[in-house]
Amino acid sequence: MNSGVWEEVGCAKLWNEWCRTTGTAHLSPPEAFCVFYHLKSNPSVFICQCSCYVAEDQQYQWLEKVFGSCPKKNMQVTILTCRHVTDYKSSESTSTLPSPFLKALKTRNFKEPPCCSLLEQPNIAHDLPAAVLSYCQVWKIPAVLYLCYTDVMKLDLVTVEAFKPVLSTKSLKGLVKNVPQSTEILKKLVTTNEIQSNIYT
Repeated sequence: MNSGVWEEVGCAKLWNEWCRTTGTAHLSPPEAFCVFYHLKSNPSVFICQCSCYVAEDQQYQWLEKVFGSCPKKNMQVTILTCRHVTDYKSSESTSTLPSPFLKALKTRNFKEPPCCSLLEQPNIAHDLPAAVLSYCQVWKIPAVLYLCYTDVMKLDLVTVEAFKPVLSTKSLKGLVKNVPQSTEILKKLVTTNEIQSNIYT
């Protein structure tokens, strides 16, 4: 995202009990809760960075707005999200689990092997990530959800780096630019977010 090959193409605000905003006009990326980018060299490749809770009764409208204008043919979706490790159901004590760790869920049409093991029952995905995956399953869109279980309440460097294996997957490795200062950039990003707000909790 810091390599200069992505361009912001849109943004949106939401209003609900967890996410109060004063208006939706003249949005700027720092104020927007959902920011959309596309790859300059291939505008069909999009990233949506959503840092606000989308209430259950808003999810269908959000999905229709985001996916409704996109051709579903040849579409593939990758979803990244986090949950606290205490939400992970296992016969082991969560205190003994190596946190953070990744689990995956995928739609039937997603044929590529995920970069980590699949999420075991009775664990489930939650909120907007689950809604996106369900939407893709219904519309037969190949999609995979990578869920990072972490023991921290705010976005931190260790949690972000837990997603690095995803960048080596077949569908994403061609989009990733090797940035030698990536760790320093991540540290700056995390520090800035800690100072400005707690929207990643």
